[in-house]
Amino acid sequence: MPIAIHAVDKKHNGTTDSSVLYIPVCPTTEESAQYVVRQRAALLEGTPAPDFPGGKGESEHVGRVTKSDLRSNASQAGLQTLGLDKLVAAEADTPGAKEAVRRANVVLGF
Repeated sequence: MPIAIHAVDKKHNGTTDSSVLYIPVCPTTEESAQYVVRQRAALLEGTPAPDFPGGKGESEHVGRVTKSDLRSNASQAGLQTLGLDKLVAAEADTPGAKEAVRRANVVLGF
């Protein structure tokens, strides 16, 4: 299932912005879904993701992306990755995988 994680360099020795990674594949677990809930809230507020050092982020930027923008332009997989759409188990998934998706959706509020 498409859930994303966000990661930054553990150590940054440079004088400019550090590297940021959005990793689009991680296990569909309740713990991963809990992180996505926090990441989704930060995205919608325009603040840094939970594992970033803090600050105002883009919260005061004019024209920053909104939930409406994403709903109009992102694919279903993109919305699922951001925690903005319900995850859907594949027909061929095992009963355990389907249960993992169901539990993640509960955590995500679906």
